[in-house]
Amino acid sequence: MKYVVTIIIVASISFAAFGVIAGLISGPLGLLELPHRSYSILVNEDGTADVVETITYKLNKPFRLVSWAIDFSYPTRLDNFEIEILEGPPLQGGIYYNKKTDRSIDVEIRFSRSMDVYVPVPKGGQIVKVAFKYRLIDILEEGEDFTQLFIKYVGENNDVGTKYLDVSVVLPESFPKPLIYHHPWGLQTKDKSILGNTYEFSFAKIPASSFVEGRFVFPGLTGTGTKFITRGLTLSEIQKAERGYSIRTGFIVVALIAYTIFVLSVPIRVYRKYGREISVEYNAEYERELPSTDSPEFVNSVVKKICSKPDDDAIAAAVLDAVKRGDCEFVENEKREVIGLRILKVSTERSDLLNAFKDFEVDSVVNFDRMKKELKKTSKAQKFLNAVERWKKSVLREVQKRNYLDETGNTIAKVFGVIFGLFVPFLVIMFLNNMGPAYGVLARYGTMLMVACIGVGVVLLVMKKSVFARWNEDGLLYYLKWKNFEKFIQDFSALSTYPPQSVAIWDEYIIYATALGVAKRVIENLKKLYPEPPASPIAGTLYRYPVLVSNISNLRSVAVSTVSASSSGSSGGSRIGGGGGGSRVGAR
Repeated sequence: MKYVVTIIIVASISFAAFGVIAGLISGPLGLLELPHRSYSILVNEDGTADVVETITYKLNKPFRLVSWAIDFSYPTRLDNFEIEILEGPPLQGGIYYNKKTDRSIDVEIRFSRSMDVYVPVPKGGQIVKVAFKYRLIDILEEGEDFTQLFIKYVGENNDVGTKYLDVSVVLPESFPKPLIYHHPWGLQTKDKSILGNTYEFSFAKIPASSFVEGRFVFPGLTGTGTKFITRGLTLSEIQKAERGYSIRTGFIVVALIAYTIFVLSVPIRVYRKYGREISVEYNAEYERELPSTDSPEFVNSVVKKICSKPDDDAIAAAVLDAVKRGDCEFVENEKREVIGLRILKVSTERSDLLNAFKDFEVDSVVNFDRMKKELKKTSKAQKFLNAVERWKKSVLREVQKRNYLDETGNTIAKVFGVIFGLFVPFLVIMFLNNMGPAYGVLARYGTMLMVACIGVGVVLLVMKKSVFARWNEDGLLYYLKWKNFEKFIQDFSALSTYPPQSVAIWDEYIIYATALGVAKRVIENLKKLYPEPPASPIAGTLYRYPVLVSNISNLRSVAVSTVSASSSGSSGGSRIGGGGGGSRVGAR
């Protein structure tokens, strides 16, 4: 039933969302994981701070070293840097500094004897735990009527996400109670505790390339002695910036959720309005005779392709029908295998199709093997495809004259899928990922929702037009009768109970079975009922040589491959994310 459209759309969203969430949370199992980080900062009244960062590295593959780096901007300086290895294999290579200044540290802790030797990793991974200790000078920033500690616990340039981050901030007892802000929006917070002047925070599932920063603003506090002074920056500007950030993120989150609901709900409403079928009085189990006298390509276009251009099966069916009508005849070799076609007469309604074959005649015979070789030539292939396309369009025009199908809903669904399921989500993803690191987590969640919307758009585009289109009464009766005929000619027990009155009727059965795409099954039924090939031009030929249908059907595919191959061969201060520092880690 058509109600599967709802299930398909919901399933596509769920699948897309699950895939993105899994990617955000887990990521690929590479060399390095970061199961835990801790950041402890003790702030002194004179604007200095003592920091201890403890990094737990988990190495999943043989490695040589782990690394750690951090940078600060003027006037903040870094002093008394120490490294303490708390857990890990023997340190055989020592500690190597790529850079060590009063504002930048880039250090490698080399566990291998040389860069040519790797440290083996036990089953389950190797844990390396390192504490990095340092003092920060002039870390407090003083404005006109406030002082703030604006510090990154984790820098944004990490290639690996962090599973858990614990933060401890100890402030001077003489400082007023701070206003506390954390960025970016969307971080998963495990817990928070405040005991006196000690503030503890825990974060979980921090994505790669996402920073984590804290802003502690002390209203009315000035004269701390720090050299980090920003003239003209006021407390009201800080609060305005934080409010603006919260409003922007809140608005974007609501808009993204609303848009996703919109993309999900509109196709369902379109289906309910335009796609639900009318009821007709028709209860027959089978149709034992041809439901109409229309050509097989016409039936293919209406029934198999749902009022679209006929497919490759229609080409084979039309050729078989031309043979039955005496417009063509099959050419056989001495083994009675069909090797080609002789065109005796070109009927008006099939002139484009038969002329497409006639172009490959040699001595009045269209040899299929020779034709396939000729179709390897781009010019020949393109000419053949153009002629076949003209024939397909002529068939479709005749089908459309019947007005069997109201395609309003399908048109709306396809246009909606392109614009709102593909184009707009793509622009939104581009916009979100260019908003900067302060919106990094938001961009990830937003991308997840937009990928789900793109999944809906793709489903709408590939979905059969029958889902959102609707048959009229005549069209639905036509479709149901031909589907029941298709069911009858595939059912051996029904055929044996009600056999055709003459062998010649099998010709019609096979021609229309080819148009409906079930020729193979019908030929198998024919062989079960007749121990010898019947004396009829179509049934008898296909009894002996059933691959003929696929040989004719595949000719257009050969031409398409040729043309496709030819074409491809030618062708600070108050801003969010302004916290100081933020270490980055790695491994090799």
